[in-house]
Amino acid sequence: MNLNQPRVMLPGMTRALLLILALSACAQFPEVDAGARTNLPTPSLLPTDQLIAGTNQTGPADPLAGQAALLKARAATLRAESPSQ
Repeated sequence: MNLNQPRVMLPGMTRALLLILALSACAQFPEVDAGARTNLPTPSLLPTDQLIAGTNQTGPADPLAGQAALLKARAATLRAESPSQ
């Protein structure tokens, strides 16, 4: 019995395994494809100039700025309504 024979088969088995993995990677999986098809809204794209400059002019810099302004306005009206001491 030759002890070198299993060592020769190992690269062949490795190649076969890689071939099977490569073929299964190219296979179609309808269940996965069906889950990937959703009707999500597409995001608005920024122009390349804004991306390079690092600016985003579509939204406010502070997401809580609007709520803070509303609370300040409410506090100002409450102060105006209360009797001065």
